[in-house]
Amino acid sequence: MSDRAQIRRLLLRSRREADGHMEAIHNQAPLSQTFFLTHLRQYVLAKYLLTEEEAAQAGTFDGLVELSLSKSMQVSPELVAEFDTARSCDGTTSAMAKKVLLFMAIQRALEIELPAQASARIRTLDDLAQLAWDTLARSPAWTDRLERS
Repeated sequence: MSDRAQIRRLLLRSRREADGHMEAIHNQAPLSQTFFLTHLRQYVLAKYLLTEEEAAQAGTFDGLVELSLSKSMQVSPELVAEFDTARSCDGTTSAMAKKVLLFMAIQRALEIELPAQASARIRTLDDLAQLAWDTLARSPAWTDRLERS
């Protein structure tokens, strides 16, 4: 099997896995915070082609993004951080773009809008999951579907 075919299979498997976690969130009624946080975390890891062990090694959310980039580009995380300097006139790095695309995917899948200022303060994957949960809790479309604590 060619490298291209293997990469394609990996990406398709990752997409199916991520979609499965989002589907689990949508199908759970009532949706508990614990269930949501667990499945959103797994959704992100699937999107980024990472394991729990790799996420633990990354530590921060920025580290997670850089690890995902390094894995997909097949270079060391140090090289990603060193060479991912903004080349465009708008100053956007690959890591920034990857984060924004993830946030957009989460917003689209959950039909919510993450607050921009709060999104900028995300330091860990758990911060992202908590922000998404808090946003869901304020969303009229989700209010009746959430488990009351």
